[in-house]
This record gives sequence, C-alpha cells and structure tokens, in this order.
Amino acid sequence: MPESADLINTSSIAATRILEKFSIYSGTKAYISHLTRLVRVELGRKNMRVSAIEPGMVDIELPDHVTDPDASALMAGLLHDIECLRSTDIAETVAFIWG
Repeated sequence: MPESADLINTSSIAATRILEKFSIYSGTKAYISHLTRLVRVELGRKNMRVSAIEPGMVDIELPDHVTDPDASALMAGLLHDIECLRSTDIAETVAFIWG
C-alpha cells in the first residue's frame, strides 16, 4: 500500500452553531465539515487521512471584512467577552493531526 497522506480542512464551530447574521458563513463551514466526512469515506481506503478542524473565534482579520453593522457589533462583543484562539493554536492543532 502507498504511503499515507493527509488532507486537513479548516471549518469553524459556526458549522454546527446557529449564529444570527452569519447564515452564509455558517452554511459554507457546514459544507466543508460535511464534505470532509464524505471525502474521508472515499479516500480512507486509499490510505489518506482526512480531517477537519472547527475552531471557535480566532484572533484574525475576519472582523475587518464583516460589512453588516449588526454582525460587526456581534463579533466585536464576542471578541471583547471571550478569550480568542490565536493562529498559533490552529497551527499546533494541524501539527498534532499531521504528526
């Protein structure tokens, strides 16, 4: 059998949580999570490991791209009220899966 390979997709906790004002974002993340499960079934027998990570709020530039004022205010409140993940947290998760 050939060596194994890894496919790691980045989704979001929004894939499984209902977030008002984020239906398109949540829907696309749900698609990525479900596609990952489907691809895992197809490629798993070919010795390919398929994973998805679904982090919560990560301290990245996403809030800068939200144009809806209500959604922007919601994100600002969340960023203020919770401790966000850092990009290094995501990198460590990928390294753990890959390792």
